Amino acid sequence: ESVSRMLGHTSIRTTQIYAKVLEKKVSEDMGRLKERLCGNEADNLAIAQS
Repeated sequence: ESVSRMLGHTSIRTTQIYAKVLEKKVSEDMGRLKERLCGNEADNLAIAQS
């Protein structure tokens, strides 16, 4: 509610739309980070075995 007022939204529903988009973006970004970290672990293991 506070964020809604700060943004000047007259309806909380408008703010909730942005919240859903942010949750999706965070989820996508975390997935990409996980892929990068897992890739680095595989690279490190391959180097260690050389």
